Amino acid sequence: MISPRTICLVTLVVAICATIVAAKSNLTDPYEILKLSFDADGGLNRLKAERTQYVEGTLAVAGLKGTLKSWSQQPDRSRTEVDLGVLKMTQGDNGRYQWVLDANGKLQKITKLDEPTIKRRQLKRLMADYEYANPKSNVFKVTLTGVEKVQDKDCYVIKIVNSINSDVIANYINSETFLLEKSFTTEGEERKETFSGDYRKISGLIVPFWTKETSLNSGQIQEVTLTKYESNPPVDTSLFEPPEQTGKDYRFSSGNSAENIPFRFIGNHIFVFVKVGCRERLWVLDTGAGMSCISEVFAKELGLRLEGDMKGLGAAGTQVSLKLATLPRFELPGIEFDSQKVAALDMKALIQTLGFDCAGILGFDFLSRFVTKVDYANLLLSFYDPETFKYLGDGHEVNMHLKENLFRVDATLDSVHKGSWVFDMGASGNSLDGAYAVRKGFTTRKIVEGLGRGAGSAFRTGSVKCKSFEFAGYGIDSPVVSFSTGSADTAIKSDEIGALGNTLFRNFVVYCDYAHEKLIVEKGDKFNQPFPVDNSGVQFKRGDSEEPVVIFVSPGTPAAKADFKEGDVVKSINGIAVKYFDGLTAVREMLQQEPGTKLTFVIERNGQKKELKLTLADLYE
Repeated sequence: MISPRTICLVTLVVAICATIVAAKSNLTDPYEILKLSFDADGGLNRLKAERTQYVEGTLAVAGLKGTLKSWSQQPDRSRTEVDLGVLKMTQGDNGRYQWVLDANGKLQKITKLDEPTIKRRQLKRLMADYEYANPKSNVFKVTLTGVEKVQDKDCYVIKIVNSINSDVIANYINSETFLLEKSFTTEGEERKETFSGDYRKISGLIVPFWTKETSLNSGQIQEVTLTKYESNPPVDTSLFEPPEQTGKDYRFSSGNSAENIPFRFIGNHIFVFVKVGCRERLWVLDTGAGMSCISEVFAKELGLRLEGDMKGLGAAGTQVSLKLATLPRFELPGIEFDSQKVAALDMKALIQTLGFDCAGILGFDFLSRFVTKVDYANLLLSFYDPETFKYLGDGHEVNMHLKENLFRVDATLDSVHKGSWVFDMGASGNSLDGAYAVRKGFTTRKIVEGLGRGAGSAFRTGSVKCKSFEFAGYGIDSPVVSFSTGSADTAIKSDEIGALGNTLFRNFVVYCDYAHEKLIVEKGDKFNQPFPVDNSGVQFKRGDSEEPVVIFVSPGTPAAKADFKEGDVVKSINGIAVKYFDGLTAVREMLQQEPGTKLTFVIERNGQKKELKLTLADLYE
């Protein structure tokens, strides 16, 4: 994955909880503790009687501060408006589907839900009806796991699990006041910790006017301070419906499409030229980026103002630091775009790994405007207006399920591992969730070790060759899948089995239609044919002197047998100085030659030159 899988800007939750009651100690019945908490709120009947809410307040997140307004109607209608100055967003749920009006004014409806989302919506409705307070519930199980200190206060830890999915809630209830001090939630692989305080009495309820939420995945912190809370106000239900989208922020040079734009397929990534002003640079196309990104170096070259300090997730859950910028008008062949809000990130390490300059990432904010056709075999991109696009081919249609600006599709690995996968054109290959790989025994197979890198830090990987992939009604033989080999908490079950990448998609012609939440997949001209793969086991980055530098040698591979070491600087291959090669791409292509091919490297190690003899071989045999 070459880009942030998830850039989650704002998650707004206003917790309503306990009031002060007579202190009780040494309680052991979790339902008694819950009852005291409900009584402190004014009683369970009063809580259930609150059907609508309206709040106003301030939000501090990502180094920015602004305002929020939020309306809700039980059990599942909501609307939240956020204004952080440089970033404005509105999101809602009308009870049938969710919608988001993003920072660039693009409306995205989310009507096709995957199984994990459907289950979570069902769970949300039951929670809103306080079904978990019923000791005889067939869905919820509540336990007291102990007493822990939260900011020097003894708290009962009430754990709530359910029979619908693996989500867990742990509420830390003050043992003297029965106010909620903290909650810890796990939803799939997402983990959040929320502190509550500044409780005030409103219409018979005690409401926290301050909450501080931390995403334990990305490290992003957001702090909400309420200035107004209304219980059971009249609410116009039309508020929960998606707003009308105001115009388009792009124009085609001719008609309703821009077709057959050449792209470069390098290292199993899609690169396309983008012109900003008079500067034309390569950008990567990435459905795995929740927001388009620009490299900080290029942003500074353009003189852009960088604001905020966002946290996002890169490949394998690595954390990424980002800022916000306004990208001026830009263009691709046949398309002109107005200015857009983008994330700016440090891409230096990623560019060193790629071996050439890359100015940014075209993610959700770009791709969601179009029906995007990617013809991998012929290296051509086409973009169509979704309002006028009509598909006339015989490809297979697949529903896609959007979540946090990324979409998921169903696929099956080895006829057994069936479920939801992230559809990630920014990923060079297919990958499994690390915890899933451990639980299902992939880590006990013959593994080819490697080093992965996305927009975040580097991470160790393992890769295995599997039997087949079933995707969009087609079968692909002998796919390779990788997974992070770092520590994995197998108790955490992600909603997705893993991510699908370009080593799968290159077999096809793919149409991505965000507006109608679907994919159309056709067999490509190179369907199910063997593609070049690395047969060496050595990985490089571009060094400061532009020469390849070894960053990883996989144990037991030809590179290890040839005595390559991390830090080796390649000087020549087969007697030809590397300065005459077309960068790292050409070097990597040499290592994809047939097994049995012999290569002679001259490397420099600790100031001394050394000759290494490398014989290529299939790494998975």
